[in-house]
Amino acid sequence: MLRKIASTLLALTGLLIGLGAFGHSFVGRRALDAGLASLPIDVHTDKLIYLVWYFCGGCMLVFGALAIWSAWKAMRGERGALFASGLVGAFYLLVGVLSLIDMREPFWSVFVVLGMLALVLSGLLGFAPAGRHAASRVDQPLA
Repeated sequence: MLRKIASTLLALTGLLIGLGAFGHSFVGRRALDAGLASLPIDVHTDKLIYLVWYFCGGCMLVFGALAIWSAWKAMRGERGALFASGLVGAFYLLVGVLSLIDMREPFWSVFVVLGMLALVLSGLLGFAPAGRHAASRVDQPLA
C-alpha cells in the first residue's frame, strides 16, 4: 500500500514538473520579452537567449517524464529507475535552494518543494517492500 501511494505521489510530482515546462516556456516568456525589449541586443544573441529559454522548458518536460516513468517502474516493484527521479529531485532541490538564497524570491520555493518530493519519494520507494508479485515479474525471461 505504501508503494502504491508513494508511486502515485511521485507520478503527480513528475506531472507538476512536466507542466512547469509550459508555464516556463509560454507564460514566463512574457516576462522575458518585456525584459529584453529595452536592451540593445543583436539578433544572434536574442535568438540564442530564446533557444536556451525553450531548451530549459524542454528539460523540465523531460525531467517530469523521467519522474513519471520512475514512478511507473516503482509501482511495478522495479527500483532501478528511481535513480532518475532521485537525480531530478536533487537537481530541483539544489536549484531551488541556491536561487532562493541568491534572488530571495518566494517563487523558487516551488523548486524546493518539487525537488524534496521527488527526492524523498524516490528514496522511500527505494526502501519500500517490492510486493508479492514484483520479483516474479522482474525475473521472468522475455518470451
